[in-house]
Amino acid sequence: MNFWTILLLSLAAGGVLIIGGGLMMYMGSLVKSAYQIKVEIRSEMEQGIRRLEEDIDKKSKWIKRDLIEEIDKMKAAVQTDNTKRFNEFLDTINKRVAEFESGVTRDRNEILKVIENHRQTITNLDQRMRALKREQKAGEIGASRAAPADGAAPA
Repeated sequence: MNFWTILLLSLAAGGVLIIGGGLMMYMGSLVKSAYQIKVEIRSEMEQGIRRLEEDIDKKSKWIKRDLIEEIDKMKAAVQTDNTKRFNEFLDTINKRVAEFESGVTRDRNEILKVIENHRQTITNLDQRMRALKREQKAGEIGASRAAPADGAAPA
């Protein structure tokens, strides 16, 4: 082997080493770039997820607030409706009580009239009975006086 062959082989080997080293460095930079891209993508995904979570939290708060407002409106409507129904029920009961009281008053007045009529009838009957007793006593006295006058012997 001569010098030129060794030199050519050495140059070829050096070229291969340089090209291999260059390729290794290039591959290393590609791997490093890929890792950086991966880190950036992960960072962007985490930021996107945080933004989504924040948006979801905001929207859920809005929904909760809207639901609370709707529930409050429903409560107010139900309370108003209940108050209205209660007042209507109370009016109906008051009307029935008034009708019942007027009926009781009417019946009581009729009963008082009947009682007063019975009192009058009893008074009239009592007066008649007294008058009849007086007449009976007067008749007995007249009969007892008339009997001795007729010449009958007193008993």
